[in-house]
Formats: sequence, structure tokens, C-alpha cells
Amino acid sequence: MSSELASWHAFHQPHVRNLAWVLSSPALLSFLPNFAQPLTVLADDFWQRHYQTYVPKLQQLDLQPQPLIEFLEQHKNHRLGYYFEYLLLFWLQDRDYHHFELIKHRATIFTGKITIGELDFLIKNQQTGRIEHWEVAIKFYLGHPPLNDAYHWLGPNDRDSLGRKLDHLAQQQFRFGHYQDHEIEQRCLAVKGRLFYPSSHKSLLAAATMEDGLACLSPQHLKGNWLLWDEFVASPEAALWQWRHVGRDEWLADQQINKQLPLIPAAQLPMLPTPRAELFLGFDDQGIERARCFLTAANASI
Repeated sequence: MSSELASWHAFHQPHVRNLAWVLSSPALLSFLPNFAQPLTVLADDFWQRHYQTYVPKLQQLDLQPQPLIEFLEQHKNHRLGYYFEYLLLFWLQDRDYHHFELIKHRATIFTGKITIGELDFLIKNQQTGRIEHWEVAIKFYLGHPPLNDAYHWLGPNDRDSLGRKLDHLAQQQFRFGHYQDHEIEQRCLAVKGRLFYPSSHKSLLAAATMEDGLACLSPQHLKGNWLLWDEFVASPEAALWQWRHVGRDEWLADQQINKQLPLIPAAQLPMLPTPRAELFLGFDDQGIERARCFLTAANASI
């Protein structure tokens, strides 16, 4: 078990656990393809350093989570990407624990009265004195061979792909040099999430390898599996554990067994309610999460 994963287990309140995951989980990308300008990918050493500094505050919030809960209630949105962004915003506004001064969240750029773009975060780095533009994203993709083609990594609803996201970041999100009177001196990218590999490329008990994968992926990126429903139900490995169908609030941090929701053997799980891919967690007899699997009724088309 990795130290990062163990750190998530230390927190019991779901929002606090997810905030710890946002700060401590590995980056998804190591670089942005087809982007020629200088760009800083906020990598694992950056996040681990700031996570360790923030642990005392996370421990405090786990005992008294009301400030975080009230903050999120003020910024309520059902989309997972916004939730990820708001958790980062909560941390960025906590100036006692880092050297970043938030200038603007969602800095909208206009030409006349026409909106032409928006920066996720405009920040002054008090250590360097530089104005930084941060673009952030959380993404979950299911891989379809060939896995070295970013367009074959699809979102669970098939309307999104890693290829489209990489193109959008490279061609659209970092094209601005100014916001009002602020000159952007450094561009920073933070993409987190998890890639789900097809059953042909890993078993439920083995980690996926990077062979024939995308060069831009961080070697430590989080991994899961995806299987067809019939494959899953017939899998001897799936029969080893108890399972639970989970909503998007559990797509981030691992092991939310503390919810005390019922677990069911794989063979007894009810059929998927929709053709959309759905996430299931597998737990062992000690209540430890052992697998994350997206299940789908049929193979998605590319």
C-alpha cells in the first residue's frame, strides 16, 4: 500500500478525505503533448510537499469539518470537475499553509462584451513574485486498444476523450498572455484522476503496465479496470470480494467503507440500470478496498 493511499485513510469525513486526495494523489500527466510554449506540470513532488504542510489543517477539519462543508455548500455544483476545482480553491484560499496568493478564480477574458476564454486560477507566487495561470482538471477515462492513441481513452459517457482534452488544453486554455493588468509569467497544469484499463491488459489483482501506452502519462498515475458485465460476473477474481455500486462522490479517494453501505458478492449484483459505464468498488473481508472497476453492458464504439 502506497504512503499516499495510506494518508487518505487517515481521514473519515468524506469531503476532508477527498481534499486530502486532491492534494496527495499522483498527477495524471507528465507533460502536455503538442504544446510548444513553456509549461510547468505540477507534479507529484509539488503535491506531496504541499500536502504534508497541510496535514495539520486536514486533521483539524476531520474533527471539525463545518468550515469545509459550508464552503462547498456555497459553491454547490453537481459536476465532478467543479467539485475538484472548489476543493483546490478552499486550499488556495488558506494562506497560512502555502505561498500562493489567489488573484482570481475563473478569470473571464472578454473582447468587448464577448467572452473569449476563462482562466481557472490566476495566482501570484509569493516565493518567485511571478503571476501564474493554473489550469486544473480531474478526468476518468476507459482505455480501448490501441492504448497509445489518446482518442481511444473515453470518458464513462463516451462524449469525452483524453485526446480531445489534450487538444483543448494545448490549443485553447493556455493561449492568453494577460488578464486585465496582469501579465501571465508562468503557465501551470494540474490534471488528476484515474485511467481504467481494459480487462485484456490487466487482471483485477495486477497493476496495468505502461507498455504501448501514452508517453505523456505520469508513470505513477492511478489505475483501475473496466470490464464488460458478463466478464465481471464470470471472473474468479471478482468472486473473491464484496462489491458496491458507487456514485461520483466516491470517484476520488479510495476506501470509503466507513459509509457502512451494504456489500454484495459479484454474482448477486443487480444488472446495470443503464448502458452507461458505472463504477464498482471491491472490498476484502477486512473492509479494505482491493479494486476499482467500471462495468459496462456492451463495448463502446470508437
